[in-house]
This record gives sequence, C-alpha cells and structure tokens, in this order.
Amino acid sequence: MKKIALTLACAMCMGTLGTACGSSGSSTASGTGETAAGEPVVITIWYEGNDSRLPFFEAVEAEMQKDYPNYSIEAVTFDNATLTTKALQAATTIGGVDLIFNSASRLLSLYQQSGQAFEPLNDVLASCENADVVTEGDIKLCSSGEDLIVFPVSRSLAGLGVKTDVAGVEVTDDTMPSTWDKFLALGEQYQAAGKSGFTMHLGTDPGQVFNLFMCGSGYSDIWLNAVPESQIENHADLYKDILNVYAGDNAFWDKDATTEDFAAMYTKIQSGSVGMFRVGDWNVANWDKADSGVGEYVVTTWPAMREGDTGGLVNTDDRGLVIPKNAPNKEAAKVFLQYVLSEAAQLASFETMGSCIDTSVVPQDQLSPNQKIFFDPNVTIYSVDTYVSQLSYGPAVNEVYEKGLTNALNAQSAEEIDAAVTKLHEDVNSAIASNQ
Repeated sequence: MKKIALTLACAMCMGTLGTACGSSGSSTASGTGETAAGEPVVITIWYEGNDSRLPFFEAVEAEMQKDYPNYSIEAVTFDNATLTTKALQAATTIGGVDLIFNSASRLLSLYQQSGQAFEPLNDVLASCENADVVTEGDIKLCSSGEDLIVFPVSRSLAGLGVKTDVAGVEVTDDTMPSTWDKFLALGEQYQAAGKSGFTMHLGTDPGQVFNLFMCGSGYSDIWLNAVPESQIENHADLYKDILNVYAGDNAFWDKDATTEDFAAMYTKIQSGSVGMFRVGDWNVANWDKADSGVGEYVVTTWPAMREGDTGGLVNTDDRGLVIPKNAPNKEAAKVFLQYVLSEAAQLASFETMGSCIDTSVVPQDQLSPNQKIFFDPNVTIYSVDTYVSQLSYGPAVNEVYEKGLTNALNAQSAEEIDAAVTKLHEDVNSAIASNQ
C-alpha cells in the first residue's frame, strides 16, 4: 500500500455544489461530517492502479482547488483484491473513505454485496456543465436500475487486432474481417499459415468472447435481461456460430484458451503467434512500439455477424468513482466529482489510463497508428450488458453461465454444441429461479 497525501489547504469560503463546474461562489456546502465553511476538508480516495493513476487525481484536485482551495485529497492505492475487501468493509461498517475508484463492473458488484451502500449520483452528473460527454453506453455500464452509482472517468474499449505480416496471408481492404464470413475466411488463412486464427483467454472469463462478438455487432441482452431471464435461446444461432470457431470441424481458434488467463493470452499475442486478437485502448500504444513483439497489425471493429448488422468497438467497462453512503465528507466528495469531467482531468485520464470520457481533449497528433480508431467519433461503440452485476445473486448465476460455456467450448461435434447451448439456457433459468 502506498499513501499519497496532497495537503494544499487554506481558509476561504466554500462554493455551493452548483458552482463547481467552473465558477466561484461563497455559500457553505454542508454534509455528513463536513467542517465549517473555510476550514480544511480532506477527501479520502481509495483507488486501484498504483502510482500510475495518481496524476489523474492530482489533476482533478488542482481544478477543484481553483474554486475550493480549502479542499484537498488523500489518495491511497491498493491492489484489486485488497481494495475490494476494504471497500466492502468500509461501506458496510467502519466507514472512513469518501470516494472509491475501480472498474464499474466491480463497483456495481460491491454495491449489491454491500446492500446498496453507495450514493446515487444522477444529480451530481446532471449539475455538470459538460455532462453531455457521458454517453448512454456509459450510463448503462455505471447504473443499477435508474440510479447512476458509478461516476464515469474513462472507458475500456476493445477492438479486433489483425496481423498484417504473416507470410501467406493477404490482408487487404477486401479481406479485412468486417463481416462474419470474412472473419471466418481470414481465420482459416492464418491457420493454413501455421498460426491460430484467433485467441481470447477463456480460463478466467469465458463469457468475454461472446460479449465481444455479439455486443460488437450491436446485440444486447445476449444472455440475460432485466427481468431477469435467460436470453440464450433467442441468440442460440449466434452462440453456435462462435462456438464452431473453437469446437467445430473447421475450428481455427487457439485451443489452449479455455485454461488461459490474461498473462498467457498476452504472451501469445506479444510473441506474434496468433492472427487475430483483442486489442484494448489500454495497451494499444505499447503494442504499436517497434519492440513490442506483436509485429505489424491493424485494429478494426468487430465483425458484423449478420447481414444488416454494424460492427463496432466494444466498451467492456467504464472506470469510475463511487461515494459510500457513510462517507465522512460526502458533500465534499460530490464537489470533487464535479471536476472529473473537466478538460484538464480528462486529459490526465487519457495520459494515465489511455482513455477518457471526453475524447475531444485527446491530442490527435500524439496518437500511435492503432490508437486512432479508439478516438474516432465516426466509429460505432457498443457497451456490454451489466445485468449480472445488478443482481444480489448475480455471482451464482454467472458461475452457472460460465461453467456452461466452458462445457460448450469443449464440445466434440455440432450435435454436442447444440445440446450444450440448449442446456445452458435451461441451467441459467434454473439458477435464477433457485436464487430469487
């Protein structure tokens, strides 16, 4: 654990929450545990990401202190496992933290585990002058029902990487995997050239690949809806198409993927041993460097699986901040959030995390070749579903889903794939019924 205290504080009258988006005021902002007007207020932030995240929090603080010079932050970083445990304890019992930063999916899961112990932030976002940079997709990833629980900071976008330097494989505008058929054809070319056509780690999260291909074609509610009830039967043909890339007669998927984690997948990608792979806005700049090992490649959208579909990038998650209901400086924490979407803060987000919410701040001339697609306003972005993280029993249902997917990925024939998809639909509905 590393602790960084930023203690620039002086006495001055505080502005109201409504003045925090760029103008100054002199009214008192009051809230649970907050000191009197003009006295120092220290906002405690727990975050994941080590020192690399710190410049973002410092940038937000600097913007906030233009209007609230008596407000400062104390930012403490943990690894994910430690942060999850401490955040749950703090939100439900001991308190002591004003803001928690992590991926929205983890924070929404904590929201359910803690008995919904985080503040709704709809009004905070609505009071920001530049709230319009937050998209419907961001809201989807950061909300539980109608309540915005996670204040969005940056996006985690995934595109499809295509190697262009494989002998015997011709990658042109005509052969790029813009459609499902072209994806299959290109994958078979890589396989014929001695490489796996596509890889994606499945050992720790087999559902990810179905999110990427199906959500990447614009489908939503791919395995669960808000009722909740299984939607697998409604998309059975899509599941079978994806499974056939791995387990079918002409499969070209990297067959080791069912037991692999992130590290094993990245090792293969960075050794240049696979033809197509997931590329994130979080790692693309490093992979574009000459010594990355990935080699020559191009990032494109996910293929359109059906005629009439539009392939796009996939927003797999937002990173953001929550306020526990028992935060000692709750109103001051809301003030801090008012500056998260400021130009300086969003630029710092891009520089420290490789992404942001307000893409207009990104210096285009500093982007590496394959970064550009992630900040192209003309490229469609789809967000994954978040229903499982909104259910108190979500982990139990997700476990059934993932076990069923793993079983399907190990099918030995088309008949076994069909049976596995049918059983998966039934098992998910059974898991929902037994946990409600």
